[in-house]
Amino acid sequence: MYMDTNYLLMDKSFSRQSDLVWTMVNVNSASQKGDAHVITTGNRQHILIDAGHQDTAERSLLPFLKERGIKSFDIVFISHPHQDHYGGLDVLLDNGIGIDEIYFDLPDRTTCDREIPWGCDYTDVVRVHRKLDRRGIVVGSARAGQIFQIGNGTCLEVLYAFDGATSPVAGIDINDHSLVMRLSHGKFRFLFTGDLNHKLGEYLAVTSDDIGADVLKVPHHAVENLAPNTFFEKVDPRYGLISAPEHLWVSEQSDRVRNWFSDNGIPVYISGVSGNINVIIDGDQLNIRGEL
Repeated sequence: MYMDTNYLLMDKSFSRQSDLVWTMVNVNSASQKGDAHVITTGNRQHILIDAGHQDTAERSLLPFLKERGIKSFDIVFISHPHQDHYGGLDVLLDNGIGIDEIYFDLPDRTTCDREIPWGCDYTDVVRVHRKLDRRGIVVGSARAGQIFQIGNGTCLEVLYAFDGATSPVAGIDINDHSLVMRLSHGKFRFLFTGDLNHKLGEYLAVTSDDIGADVLKVPHHAVENLAPNTFFEKVDPRYGLISAPEHLWVSEQSDRVRNWFSDNGIPVYISGVSGNINVIIDGDQLNIRGEL
């Protein structure tokens, strides 16, 4: 199931009037999926989590930033080094979008090379790191337990991050490098999961004391081999947001996720169906609005 909305954003400056706006930008196409999340606080701090593929960022993310008047980001997080999550960095840098801080781990080459030719491209990740360095942008590594105070009562906590050496589960791949982060503002909490895989998702479901959230960014574009249902149950979301093209969402690859949300009566919003999805906090009110 999916929930569509009829809301139209009547004032393009609404993000300046709201306490917090998280937009899941639709960086999907008929042939590609990706993730890009822009967070703007009431004090005009701008955060980016992932940047989509290079070409979809050119078509979708960059026009969105220009429409919102966003010329720089205070912090950028790349959840893991797959091109559908970091490729848009080239577009941002080449079009003068500023980056004050970025957290983007360089993967282990052995793990990366196991995914040739379909997945991680170590040479390309190094190229982007060097490009950031040439622009004077320091690249950091996020670590579990870090808390970023964004201001205006908003904070972002890293709940899980691969430490570059050891993993609590065997047989990891690059998706298992995904940052798991929770954004908090007032009483509301939003969970960002990158492409969290089944084994690691199962581990976090069992070992984490608190990964609850009102809104879950469903990992891995809702397709197998994403985190298990036990992970969803531990998060206990009121809403799910999924960055995926419509054809993928209605395919057999997404059967388990569709059934879980439907069986539990939890609305989900699909960017490939409703366009950009805005999650808006105004005081003690939470609203979710699809662009289309």
